[in-house]
Amino acid sequence: MAERVRPARPEGISQEEWDNNLSEPAAYSGEAPDRSREREATGPDGEALARFREILLHTGDLEWADKTLAGLSHKMLWRDDATGASIALVRFARGSGIPSRHSHASNQFMFCLSGRYTYVPTGLTLTEGSFYWNPKGSLHGPTRAEEDTVLLEVYDGPHYPTQPEWYSDPDDAR
Repeated sequence: MAERVRPARPEGISQEEWDNNLSEPAAYSGEAPDRSREREATGPDGEALARFREILLHTGDLEWADKTLAGLSHKMLWRDDATGASIALVRFARGSGIPSRHSHASNQFMFCLSGRYTYVPTGLTLTEGSFYWNPKGSLHGPTRAEEDTVLLEVYDGPHYPTQPEWYSDPDDAR
């Protein structure tokens, strides 16, 4: 992770406004929250929370993290740890994919930034500029990357009802 640089108070904004212009306490993780965490807080049940400022990421400066499924890596941009909702860039190497039919515990949205990514049974293929929505509970897959593919993937809640067999690390299913 790049070194964290706290933003300076902009001209024209009072110190009081700057000190108080933070998000409500929340449990967020991923590159954006990790870089914008300003103040630690404690929730009503004693959970560790934080307050955040706006942040801009240049995703080209972030490292890809390999998942335990061969050919799959991601850049976790944002996650709401309380709900499981997340936003990530996912990259599939050519020939890789999700090996079996599965469903999600929330809605899955994907926008194809580059490549060709096919849902084998239906023949649906995401190409650059394609938007895909897989509604909560709908079975889909297996999939295959016809070429190296990068997708912006958004979940509005937890990814899976249970950990899929293709991941050996439970963190990969979050």
